[in-house]
Amino acid sequence: MKRSMAAAAGVFLLALSLLPTPAFPVLYIDINAPGGKRMPIAVADVVVAAGDPSLSRGIPKMLSDDLSLTDLFDLVPPTAHIETVTAAHFSGKPLSFPGWKMIGAEAVVIGTVSARANQLSVEMRLYDATQGTLLVQKRYTGTPAQLRAIVHRFANEIVYAFTGVRGVFGTEIAFTARAGKSKGKELYLVGMDGQGLRKVTDNRSFNLFPRWSPDGQWLAYTSYRTGTPNVYLRNVSSGSEKEVIRFGGSKAPGGFSPDGVWLYAGVSQAGNSDIYRVRVVGGSVEKVVEGWGLEVSPSPSPDGRRVAFVSDRGGSPQVYVKTIGVAGETRISSGTGYATSPSWSPAGDRIAYTAKSGGRFVIATVAPDGSGTREVASASDGDCEDPSFAPDGRSLVYTYRKRGYSALKIISSDGRRQRTLVSGLGDAGSPVWSPGR
Repeated sequence: MKRSMAAAAGVFLLALSLLPTPAFPVLYIDINAPGGKRMPIAVADVVVAAGDPSLSRGIPKMLSDDLSLTDLFDLVPPTAHIETVTAAHFSGKPLSFPGWKMIGAEAVVIGTVSARANQLSVEMRLYDATQGTLLVQKRYTGTPAQLRAIVHRFANEIVYAFTGVRGVFGTEIAFTARAGKSKGKELYLVGMDGQGLRKVTDNRSFNLFPRWSPDGQWLAYTSYRTGTPNVYLRNVSSGSEKEVIRFGGSKAPGGFSPDGVWLYAGVSQAGNSDIYRVRVVGGSVEKVVEGWGLEVSPSPSPDGRRVAFVSDRGGSPQVYVKTIGVAGETRISSGTGYATSPSWSPAGDRIAYTAKSGGRFVIATVAPDGSGTREVASASDGDCEDPSFAPDGRSLVYTYRKRGYSALKIISSDGRRQRTLVSGLGDAGSPVWSPGR
């Protein structure tokens, strides 16, 4: 069951498609061609049938901000628009597509909104300005507090219409940071657009290593709030919790199996840390990786057949991959330095990790067989750590640190484009991207 911002608010948000869903979208943009064609798109002022007039520009502004976070679109500035969209355009009057083409737009978004009492009704349309055809038509209802979620949904529709890949608008990043002058660390959530920052835990202890369940409903994390480290599952919507791993000494969750049945974790016993998986319901335990070295940071593959983990069995921490139930593991990180924090891409074709290079920590990715290592993120004045892939695999979130400063950054998986997601919190780190919604 997918968690949604609507569910988090306890209010149902309805999305109604007014067009038959095509079996396959028209692929205008090759999402696998970095630096390739960008779609020139105009987002017209929205018609306000009833309610706050500021929505006329506010909704297009939110939608344009979403689309500008990708490298897929060129936004035609509103000052260039020469046609005013009116209510008549939603009752049969055609748009002047030659006019939109004249200002360079190959796609046009129009919309209308009606706000009465505590209810919004929003209709959004996406047109191909070259063909003069309607590509997507959606109607949404919800509360004013759900407006941003509505806009995120339509932004995802636009991305899908042009690329065939679902967008990631509306997803969130969980991470840890100090709250004020507290010595502990709390869990936080923030939207992938940098909006909606909020604290999840508030127990003034150390709450570490958040990991999302596959349905986005739960966060697994380690907390020291009882004086000893235990792993908990926290329902993100309700705040309810249950303890899931108590055995052993130090322990840290690494990730869920794709079906959500198992939670993988590194757990130390008798001074040695190995990789275990624990049934979320029932609590039965299986040891997955063991050895004389330190085995930590398990990351299950998207198909659940393999697990990446970190071991110092070779003298320094390195990333290995093991097929579940098959003897032997393969080291996939190169060099003699330091490699940790593996994170699988959603397609299962790359593993991101933290590596040491030139005295600094950098973000690298590698194929699961150890081939094709490439550096994605680095900084001359600081360290880049703890990568986590977006649900579409096109971006990663990571921690940037330098003396007395930390921030979360999002970078495209080819390293060409990045932005700061969160700054200003103390010792921010361990970011992990939520599943798609």
